Amino acid sequence: MATSHLPIQKSKYYEHDGEPGCQGLDEVNRMFRNFWDPTAYWVCDKQGTKARLNRCRQSQLYSEELGRCVHYAEWSWTEPKEPPSRPK
Repeated sequence: MATSHLPIQKSKYYEHDGEPGCQGLDEVNRMFRNFWDPTAYWVCDKQGTKARLNRCRQSQLYSEELGRCVHYAEWSWTEPKEPPSRPK
């Protein structure tokens, strides 16, 4: 009898909004893309605390590549990257 092995699937960016868990020092004072809203981004102010949601100014979108908000005409979609940790 043959058995099939299903591959372990990583979570897809559309399954959560990209909020980081702020669990490691490498996440502190960094901006993280909000997967569901390009006008917003997450910031970890302190290790072990909940990430804070910020918004770009009017007519701007968050660029994960540049790590800042840019005018919407300069913004281009890129594949989202998972944060180092996720909220518990």
